[in-house]
Parts: sequence; C-alpha cells; structure tokens
Amino acid sequence: MVGPAAGKDGRLPRKVLVVDDEPDLVELAHALLGYHGMAVCIAHSGAEALEMLAADPTIDALFSDVMMPGMNGLELADATFLHHPHVHIVLTSGYTAPELIVPHGRQYAYIPKPYRIEDVIGRLRR
Repeated sequence: MVGPAAGKDGRLPRKVLVVDDEPDLVELAHALLGYHGMAVCIAHSGAEALEMLAADPTIDALFSDVMMPGMNGLELADATFLHHPHVHIVLTSGYTAPELIVPHGRQYAYIPKPYRIEDVIGRLRR
C-alpha cells in the first residue's frame, strides 16, 4: 500500500512527525529516524499531532501508531490527508492487521510492530 501523499522520487522526507502514546517507542523512533538524517518531532496523541501539523508546514511525513486513546491513528491519518495532503503517511501497530485498515476507506502505508528501522525507512521513501 502506498499512502496518498507518497513521494514518487524515492527521497526520504526532510521532517517526520512521530506519533505514539508509548513514550519509549516514540523516543526510540525519534533517535533512529534522526540517525538516518531526518529532522524528527514527536507527539503523544492524535490531537497533539494535528496541532503540530497546523503549526509547522515543513513536516512532510507522519509516522503514527494506530492504537492510541482518544483519536486513533486512522482518524489522525484521515485528518492529516484532508488538511495536509502533502504529508506522506505511514501507520504502524502491534495490534491492527493491514486488512482492518483497507475497509476503512483510504489505503495508507502500513508496517507492523515490532518493526525494523530499515522497513520504516523504506515505507517513508516510497
């Protein structure tokens, strides 16, 4: 699956917003993506992520967990697609199978947890 705003030139995004309600996971993703040369900002909820997207037009990718309290990752992805269509969206979850995302409507890039950073980089590159 390729996200609605996936880059066609194979380049990595310059700035990625990582969203997860698990502080350790978001910090790990922050460190690993930063190591690969991307600027990374973090949010711990969908609502916080939307505020950050509205405030920072340089964010060009979203890497979000699906299962979060309040606004889940699918709702966040839809709101991002609607209001920030230039943002490439990649979703992840340890609980949600890709088959559950497809009937949702839009198809977003998906990677299961636990993920390898090389797989995340590959999805962000597409």
